[in-house]
Formats: sequence, structure tokens, C-alpha cells
Amino acid sequence: MEEINTTTGNTREELAKRPFMLTVLCLFSFVFFGLISVLFLVALLYTGSLTDMVLRYAPENSPARITVLFYILGGFLLHGLSLTGNILMWKMSRLGYILFGISSMIIAAYQLFATQISPLTTAFYVGLILAFGFFLKKLR
Repeated sequence: MEEINTTTGNTREELAKRPFMLTVLCLFSFVFFGLISVLFLVALLYTGSLTDMVLRYAPENSPARITVLFYILGGFLLHGLSLTGNILMWKMSRLGYILFGISSMIIAAYQLFATQISPLTTAFYVGLILAFGFFLKKLR
């Protein structure tokens, strides 16, 4: 059963219609965060091999095995949470922006303090948060 707004004559579907640029941002983020989540999942499955490789080729600054595991697990969880927030934003939910924003800010904060990571990647995550923020009023 469809409700009709008597003042404007618009249906509920028309009021919740997703803007075109939000659709483009969501599709881009689906691919980006989905691919990174899958790569972290694969890395999680092969943590032992990756840790051995890190210990072999970076012996002077080699982290502990548990550090590598936590890094990969944290990356998977944070990027997966960003993907979940993106899916909720696709459904026009404000909770999706909150999930996406928090997880992306944690990723950006880590990258900001890690000296070996380019500031451009940090700016990319912050830019995505700001870009989705422009559509915050459209989300319910």
C-alpha cells in the first residue's frame, strides 16, 4: 500500500529517491571497500605465510607474529564495517553514514600516524567521508 503526500502529491518512493552522485559514490565505494575487504580476508587466511615473508625480508624492523595478525584482522574488520555502512547508505540509512564515518576515520587516523603511508591515501578516506556527508540530509 502506497502512501501519498497530500500537499505535494509525491509518493514515499519519490521522497526517498537516491541522488545520482550518491549512487556513483556508493558504487565506487562498494568496489573499493569490497575489494580491500576480500584482500584482507585472503591475507587473514594466509597470515602464517605472510608473517614468515615479513620476518625474512624485513629482519631489522620485524614485528611480532601477533602484531601482523592483529594488523590484518583490524584492516579486515574496519574495511568490512565501512562496506556495511556503505550498504546501509545505499538503502538511504543515516546509520550507514555513522558506521562508514567512524571506521574510515579510524583507518585515516592510523594512516596519518604511520610514517610509511602516503598522506594522499589518508586524504582519500577523509575525502570519501566528506563526499558522503554532502548527502547526509537526504538520508533517513
